[in-house]
Parts: sequence; structure tokens; C-alpha cells
Amino acid sequence: MKLLERKELNFTPIFLIVNAVLLTLLLLIEVVNFARIGTISKTKASTLVELSDGESIRVLPISSSDRSPQAITHFVGKTMTGLLSWNALPKPTDDYNPDPTKQLKLDVGVATSKAKITTSTWASGFALSEDFRAPFLEEIGNLTPPDVFNGTTQSILKVSLLSQPTRIKEGDWRVDMVAQIIVFQGSNLVGKPISFNKTIFVRAIDTAVVPRFSSDVQETASRVRKAGLEIYKIQDLSL
Repeated sequence: MKLLERKELNFTPIFLIVNAVLLTLLLLIEVVNFARIGTISKTKASTLVELSDGESIRVLPISSSDRSPQAITHFVGKTMTGLLSWNALPKPTDDYNPDPTKQLKLDVGVATSKAKITTSTWASGFALSEDFRAPFLEEIGNLTPPDVFNGTTQSILKVSLLSQPTRIKEGDWRVDMVAQIIVFQGSNLVGKPISFNKTIFVRAIDTAVVPRFSSDVQETASRVRKAGLEIYKIQDLSL
């Protein structure tokens, strides 16, 4: 009987519709991925920058409060070496005179409230935050042997370990340093080591524009702070 006959269904239109929907979805996914990859590529692409001396370097864009681990450790190492390596001997580029009968001038230093620090230590002090700078330079003045300024004593900072920066918060890091201040007095070329194991706290800062007619102090401060970082605290390292 016709009422009992089964009518065969045609699935071809349904298949074509489903296939079209899937192809459309795949196309949309590809477009989204392509746009995302393009954005990442533009963000991470290096840019060629020409420096004031004519040299060209490639740089990567970062946020104003971010610094690379290499930049942070380099800044900490350079700053601490400048603060704790004491030497009043004149350099050939400072007051050089080829006449052996004329004596080169020693660094007279910079006075603190109770002692004296070398001029290079004073200059490196601009890498410290303003509220931390004065008391820390005062402590260095108390550590600096007076004989440094007659040329018979000097020191170097020997760094054994400078850890990778640990991020505390946005634009704020800490670095652990294991080091010794080695003081050479008179003919003692072995030196006397003084342990200096510290945790150093660093933060990102904005660099100020140097005035067109700037003083020596302004130029020194600007040169030291051009890394866009400052040390705002130093405490004993917990080993």
C-alpha cells in the first residue's frame, strides 16, 4: 500500500549548507589569527634608531615602566662599582701633563657632613633616589679611609654574584649582590677584604631633559640617570 511506502530523504542540500558554514567558520578563524600575528609582529619588530653621534642601533619598544633584566643588572653593577671603588689618583684624561717635573693633582674629594668621599663616588650617587642618596653617601664617607686622598690607599668592588632581577611590582625590582670591598693600603697588594652582601632595590624613573645651558652638576646627574633607573634602598642580604 502507498501509505506504508517509505520516502527516501535527500541529504545533499543539508550537506552543502553544513559544509558552507564550516568553511565560513574556518575562514573567520584564519582571518583572526592572521590579524593577531600581524599585531604581535608589529609590536616586537625592532626599529632602527640613529644616535646623536651618528651610530645606528636597533631597539625594541617597551612600556615606560619596564626594563630588561640585562639593563637592570648592568645598572646595579655599574652603580655599586662606582660607589665603592675609591681612588683619588688622577687619570690621564683628567689633568694629564706630559712634563714629568709637574705633579698631577689628586682628587680632593667631596665633603659630606662628617667625612669625605671621592668625586667618582659623588657622581655615582646620582643613581640613588633623593631621599636615600644623602644618608648612604654619608655611610660611604665613614667607610672611606682618609689615606685615599693622598694616593696611598684605594679600593675595588669585587662582585661574586649579581642575581637576576626579581620583580616586586610594576616598575620595581630587587637584585641580590654578593661582593667584597677590597682595600689596598700602602705596599699591601693583597688587600683587605670587607664583605658587602646586599639586596638592592631598584625602580624605573623618567629621565629629565638636560637644559640647553647646563652646569657640570646637571650634566653629571643626567649622564648617571639616563638609564631610567634608580636605587632607592639597600639592605643586608639574607643568606
